Amino acid sequence: MRSFPASPCRAGHLAGAAGMLFLFTLAIPVQAAEQDELATAMRQLDQVQAALERARVAVVQSGSSEPSRYFFDYPRARADLETIRDGIDRYLTPSRAQPRTTSAVNGHYRRERP
Repeated sequence: MRSFPASPCRAGHLAGAAGMLFLFTLAIPVQAAEQDELATAMRQLDQVQAALERARVAVVQSGSSEPSRYFFDYPRARADLETIRDGIDRYLTPSRAQPRTTSAVNGHYRRERP
């Protein structure tokens, strides 16, 4: 009996399949790491929101007799944090074929008093 060496084409297909299998096995830990990091970001957003609330309460309790011309827009910052939190949550737990409304983060939190 005579054995024939593997054809270069077949060897290429086998190498490609092995490479794809290797990449697939790497993708699972990467996805888990991404989910862990996004969960950490969600916890940090909770901490930021709590810090903003403490700052807002401090301003209210200080009761400054002479208000400054500019002030920090806490409701707008809170709304932007909710937008970011909702986006991460939708990514982590996607729903099937549900239409969604998107909103942009404003980013401008300094307002002038009327």
